[in-house]
Amino acid sequence: MRHHTLAVGLTLVAMSAGALACGAPAKPSATSVEVLPQPETTDVPRGDRMLGIDVSEAEGEDYDQAFQLARQAGMQFTSLSVAWDDLEPRPGEYAPAPNFLAIANLYYPAQHVPLALTITPIDTNRTRLSADQQGRAFDDPEVIQRFERMLDYVFTQIPDVELAVLAIGNEVDATLGSDGAAWARYQTFFEATSAYGRRLRPHVPVGVKVTMTGLTGETRALAQALNAQADIVLVTYYPLEADFGVRPPRVVHDDLAGLVSLYPHRPIGVFEAGYPSSEKLGSSEALQAEFVRQIFRAWDAHAAQLKLLNFTWLTDAPDASVDAWTDYYGLHNDRFAAYLATLGLRRADGRSKPAFEALAAEADARGW
Repeated sequence: MRHHTLAVGLTLVAMSAGALACGAPAKPSATSVEVLPQPETTDVPRGDRMLGIDVSEAEGEDYDQAFQLARQAGMQFTSLSVAWDDLEPRPGEYAPAPNFLAIANLYYPAQHVPLALTITPIDTNRTRLSADQQGRAFDDPEVIQRFERMLDYVFTQIPDVELAVLAIGNEVDATLGSDGAAWARYQTFFEATSAYGRRLRPHVPVGVKVTMTGLTGETRALAQALNAQADIVLVTYYPLEADFGVRPPRVVHDDLAGLVSLYPHRPIGVFEAGYPSSEKLGSSEALQAEFVRQIFRAWDAHAAQLKLLNFTWLTDAPDASVDAWTDYYGLHNDRFAAYLATLGLRRADGRSKPAFEALAAEADARGW
């Protein structure tokens, strides 16, 4: 049961594509001291916070085995992402194959585990409008109406699934760029479609996924205007340089503090959090584990606002998936592939990395 469209957190794709295409050298930025000394702190009990893991299988393992392992580590929810053009391949005809929504309705309610659902009219650097709508503006009334009809279909397929959150769009800043008019059109679309989603599922918070850079960098005012229509601010967070080299794990404290300061008194969800372990990117399995420890501590510091944290992924991606994603996003280079291939908390053969053990220990210490 893999995601139909897995969001891979292409932070800074637009910036990095040119540099990587020119063969820019790596700029290692992570500390050479792999495990930082820990200050004396008191772990904050989990309270109403929710911990998620994007479940992915290892070699020779089925989805249920991977799912149960993630639950044992403390997972409370997992995520599913589906694209609009896959759901509606022809106008008014909803015939996804396979139907991951129907499969989800069979599996997750029986497990008593909610889903964080993303529907993607934008998926990072790709527009995923239904085929006959391609080229139309997002604020076109017909586009909005068609998306609402598609939402009707979605919820007929998952009547029994509990939703932790609904995201309309994944890393939309990668497509919208710095174009204020494009953000305004998507804001009109999101305002209408999120309101419709709330009518269909009144108690489900609705948001839109934006990268950390999109939320805190040059487009922060545009993102704030968009998020004014959201119930929860949703961020994807991979602390990387523009060439996909890792930043030191300790940066999570300043990064999350900066985000919280921009959205005082607003609930925030870290919808994707990941840190590759590839040495090619200046990283290691020990640094990845340190990232896990540090982000839990940063989560504790902002427990009142950070409502959910979801780790990407449980398991390293196989070569075939990495090849498919580099094709999908149009970014073919070894560093990007190394990033995609080593985000997992386990190796592809199912052996735990130190990051998985760190997550289980940090979750257990807080009552998950």
